[in-house]
Amino acid sequence: MATVTPDQQGSGRDPLRHYLHYRHGKPGRPPHGGQSSFMERVSEAVASGMGTVAFLIASSAVILAWMLLNHVLTFVSDSWTGLLDGKGFDPAPFILLNLIFSAVAFYTGALVIIAQKAQTRTDHANEMAAAKHREELAQDQADLLQKNTDLTEQIHALAEKMTTLTEQVHAATCGRPSIT
Repeated sequence: MATVTPDQQGSGRDPLRHYLHYRHGKPGRPPHGGQSSFMERVSEAVASGMGTVAFLIASSAVILAWMLLNHVLTFVSDSWTGLLDGKGFDPAPFILLNLIFSAVAFYTGALVIIAQKAQTRTDHANEMAAAKHREELAQDQADLLQKNTDLTEQIHALAEKMTTLTEQVHAATCGRPSIT
C-alpha cells in the first residue's frame, strides 16, 4: 500500500488515487479488475462473445443472407452482362474485391480473438502448473534441509561419543585422564 507523505497530505492528493481499484477488489473478482466501469465490463463481454465459433457462424449467416437479399442477384446479372460486353465481372469501384478484403479482415479479427482466448487458457494452465511445481520444489527443499539438519545432529552426537570413547581409551591405556 502506498503511504502519503505530509506534503501530499496537505494537498489532499494520494499519488495512487487513480489506481484504487487495484487495492480493493470485489469478492469473486480479480483485484486488477475489481472496480471496472460498466463500459469496461460491456466491452469485455462483447470481446469474449466475439471470440467464439458460434459468433463466426452467426455472422457468416447474416452476411450471406444480406448479400443474397440485397445485391448478389443484381450483381450476378450485371457481372454476366459485363462479361458479355467485355467490361469484366467486377466493374470499376471493385465492390467484390472490397467485399472479399472486408470478409478476410472480419474472419482474421475473430480468429485472433479465439486464439488469444485459447492462449490465455494455456498460459493460465502453465502458470498453475508452475506454481504447483514451485510448491513441490519448496517442500522438497524443506525436506532436504530437515534431513541435512538431522544428519548434522547425528554427526555431532557421534563426534561427542567418539570424543568420550577416545578419552576413556586414553585413560585406560595411560592410566591418567587426558588433557583437554
